[in-house]
Amino acid sequence: MIKFLRKIRYNLISTGKTSKYFKYAIGEIILVVIGILIALQVNNWNENRIENKRIRNYAKSLIQDLKNDIEMLKVSLFQAKKGYNRIENLRNYMLSTPSDSLSNTDLFVYTYDIMYRPYKWNRSTFEELKSSGSIRYIKNDSLEKKLVAYESFTYHLDEDFKFDSSNYEKANLSIASIINLNSPYFSEMSILENENFNDPKLNLFETTEYKNSKANELKLVSTDEQLLNTFTNKFILIQDQYRIRAFHEMPEILNDAKNLIRLLRSEYGLGN
Repeated sequence: MIKFLRKIRYNLISTGKTSKYFKYAIGEIILVVIGILIALQVNNWNENRIENKRIRNYAKSLIQDLKNDIEMLKVSLFQAKKGYNRIENLRNYMLSTPSDSLSNTDLFVYTYDIMYRPYKWNRSTFEELKSSGSIRYIKNDSLEKKLVAYESFTYHLDEDFKFDSSNYEKANLSIASIINLNSPYFSEMSILENENFNDPKLNLFETTEYKNSKANELKLVSTDEQLLNTFTNKFILIQDQYRIRAFHEMPEILNDAKNLIRLLRSEYGLGN
């Protein structure tokens, strides 16, 4: 093809047909430009095809990460609600029971294992999406904003967990000043609780271990009113935060994760 065009150009020059030569030259330039534009278009199309395939794979991974987050959050939510309810029972118990009638075993049960487990977010796919620059290929602005907002929410909850954990440590330190922990049945109840930490059917008050502990009740370390009030207040501070976690924040981010899965499936044509 190139030799053919060169031959035409040579013939036009050698025969003195200058005006025709210039027209030919312009036409040749136009053909070259068109060829370059076509090549660029093909290249861009190929790059977009590759990137779209990559984004679709990212979407699949994001959905799996969100599913894992949901399962993790369900456990944390259950535990936060369980902790909230135990503290509520503790408050009612302390209000309705004279200090000299308080049960060492009951106080142990009301205050045991009220801290929810640390969050384990699955952020790897979204981090890779950002670091690789592929996030710019997400054409749906609403979807991108929701992904960024979700990630931001997870970091907010991490900070909340640090705050809750600090409050729990303070409350936990006060336990030894009130409750006599030197009971073998407490260890048995602890094992039972840890083995069934996510079982809604477990009620320590109905277990054999609890009944054995009540039958061999130990005296409290202290029934001092001031110490008891300080002890109770520390758990109430935890409950105030759990009200936000268990009934607002955790359900909200659970709902966000589910909505993101629906959006990703819709946007990239992914099935269940």
